Amino acid sequence: MNMVNNPLDLKISADPDNILDLLRRKVPTSDAAFENAPIGMAYISLNGLWLKINDYLSSILGYSQEDLLYREVKEISLLEEAHKYEALKEKLLTAEIKSFQMEHRIRHKEGYLMWVECGISLIRDRENQPLYFISHLRNMSRKSEIERKPDESEQRYESLIEHNPAGILTCDLKGMIISVNPAMERILGFVEMEMLGRPINFFLEGKEHEERSPYRIIFSETDNYMIRVRHKNGDMIELGLKHVPIYVNDIIEGIYIIAKDITQHNKDRESLRAAQQDLHDTVRRQQGMTMKFRQMKGKFIHTLCDGELLYRLGYKPSHIIGNGLYEIWPFYKAANMEKYYRRAWNGEQNVMYEATFRGITYLTSLRPILENGKVIEVIGSCVDITERKHMETELRETKELLESFINNTTDAICVLDLRSRVISVNAAYEHVFGWNQDELKGQPLPIYPDFLEEQRKEIYEMLKAGKQISGLETVRKRKDGLIVHVSVTKTPIKNEKGEIIGFAGITRDITERKRTEELLRKSDKLSVAGQLAAGLAHEIRNPLTSLRGFLQLLQNDMSGKQHYFDIMLSELDRINFIVSEFLVIAKPEAIHYKQSKLKDILQTVIALLDTQALLCNVELILEFESEIPEIVCSEMHLKQLFINLVKNAIEAIPRDGHIRMTVSQQGDDLIRVRTQDNGCGIPEERLKQLGEPFYTTKEKGTGLGLMMCFKIVEAHKGTMSIQSHMGEGTIIDVYLPKQPPARCAIELS
Repeated sequence: MNMVNNPLDLKISADPDNILDLLRRKVPTSDAAFENAPIGMAYISLNGLWLKINDYLSSILGYSQEDLLYREVKEISLLEEAHKYEALKEKLLTAEIKSFQMEHRIRHKEGYLMWVECGISLIRDRENQPLYFISHLRNMSRKSEIERKPDESEQRYESLIEHNPAGILTCDLKGMIISVNPAMERILGFVEMEMLGRPINFFLEGKEHEERSPYRIIFSETDNYMIRVRHKNGDMIELGLKHVPIYVNDIIEGIYIIAKDITQHNKDRESLRAAQQDLHDTVRRQQGMTMKFRQMKGKFIHTLCDGELLYRLGYKPSHIIGNGLYEIWPFYKAANMEKYYRRAWNGEQNVMYEATFRGITYLTSLRPILENGKVIEVIGSCVDITERKHMETELRETKELLESFINNTTDAICVLDLRSRVISVNAAYEHVFGWNQDELKGQPLPIYPDFLEEQRKEIYEMLKAGKQISGLETVRKRKDGLIVHVSVTKTPIKNEKGEIIGFAGITRDITERKRTEELLRKSDKLSVAGQLAAGLAHEIRNPLTSLRGFLQLLQNDMSGKQHYFDIMLSELDRINFIVSEFLVIAKPEAIHYKQSKLKDILQTVIALLDTQALLCNVELILEFESEIPEIVCSEMHLKQLFINLVKNAIEAIPRDGHIRMTVSQQGDDLIRVRTQDNGCGIPEERLKQLGEPFYTTKEKGTGLGLMMCFKIVEAHKGTMSIQSHMGEGTIIDVYLPKQPPARCAIELS
């Protein structure tokens, strides 16, 4: 059998120690005696749960056995009386007492309070281990009025003691405690049962003074005095005490000791003293200056003035306190300050003015102090704003410079909020697009053509994600409906916390630049066409010679000459191909992007340049390392790109040589076309300048060809790199995406 006082676990067993079964086995008639007892009886577990109650107790409390079984006893008790009940139970368990009886209030099932007399005993086993409690309850409500109701004066006395906010302790002349009110229990932390019958010095003096006579304690002091005692939890507290003698028939029978916890009061008083000292130190050490003044005999006399600013102005408090304005400041300054002093004294709130003295600019705020609607004093606070003034000047100059730059730049600048609505635009914006700020403010930008709606959404999604868009070349719509070519840079605007609060955009009209580039492209085409003319003439002359010879043969005899017709048709097709490709290179053509075979484009380039290469004793080699998929591109521009590269390579080879074009796939998205020659090479210091207009390494070159090569690769969202070593040759790698990004495809279209 488990004798340990463990808490009940109702999930395992409602009666883990089998206490009820033990009772029935030891005393066969116990159940009958329990059930038929003329008073309320109950078995209570060591952890305070109802184990069993009889019918009489049920009738007293109004609860059935099922209502109370295995619930805590303290649930129907008042909180303050439950503490006393628990303390007495602890004394039963520690064998300090064998049983106890007390009157207390419990709550009936109907909700009202009733007085009961409760007696509790502890049952132990043969080894003296505690088993359970037996409780007897008797209803006190049925007593006669004379027995139940105390004398009215006694009730008032008990109420005064019981509900007094001050702690009251009653002791006899020997210093033994007779009674303690709830306030004293709260102050010391001990319950009444722990204090009754003990000497007063045990509680009021602490253990280090237990030897001191209780008689000396209660008669040594009568007036108010303070003492430090130790709370039950170990904390030291401070009490204010007053001894009041108890007289019965003019004889002192005991002493009331009235106590008030003044720990917090003393802490507050010390805090107030420290705060006052801290306030004085703060006023003295503050960077600014605090002052007070009153009007006396028509003059404003200062009653307080201190702070670091006062000393920086060259004064001390003694120079200010007790003096008026004209006794402190120069006349012009005092006369100006007097106007503000008078306004504050007349009741105006928050009178502010700036003043400069000895190179220091400070801001003063005056506020009247009113009492019964009348100004009795004015308090002033002064702050050094010299640095702020300098910063304001710098900020104003910077702002003016920035505004001048924004308003006079030729680039269109706009600022948008998070909903992509216009906050402001500059003058150049109206010049470029035709809308002024009043028309656009608070509206979404109307400059996007309908076919670029997806681009607009993608741009603002990127900006909201904190990304910057730089140098995006695209088109926008003017107010008059015209489409203009622009270069756009957009960036998110962030506050000091790094949060995005808007967007800024700079738009540059590049229509003229586009026209210039087109002219350069056409010039480059004409240059290429002119340089190819000699080779093409040779290519066309050879088939024409064949045609002429066969025609002369056919004049004499037509029979058996069918294969001559096949050769003539083949040579005519060759002329047609050469002329068509020459026209493709030479004539202007609108940019058109479509799915194309790179293999066919490169083979066409080789066919065009093969004759020129042979004339220069150069071998052209085209190799494909793997199957090359189709790509989205402009066929005409890629032909122009690779013709320029191969032609430059031919010209870089002084004598017999070779040019190898190798095509390979790089990853899943890129195709690399490598053009490698064994020509003279390019000096390393000139590599960085390749691609600039009119920069060339050739004697009669213009530099436009390579520039257009870079432009064509860039338009296809690819990259081009050049490696070269003097005397060894040059390698040019062109990387082209198989499928340009969505935004690129929109731009190219």
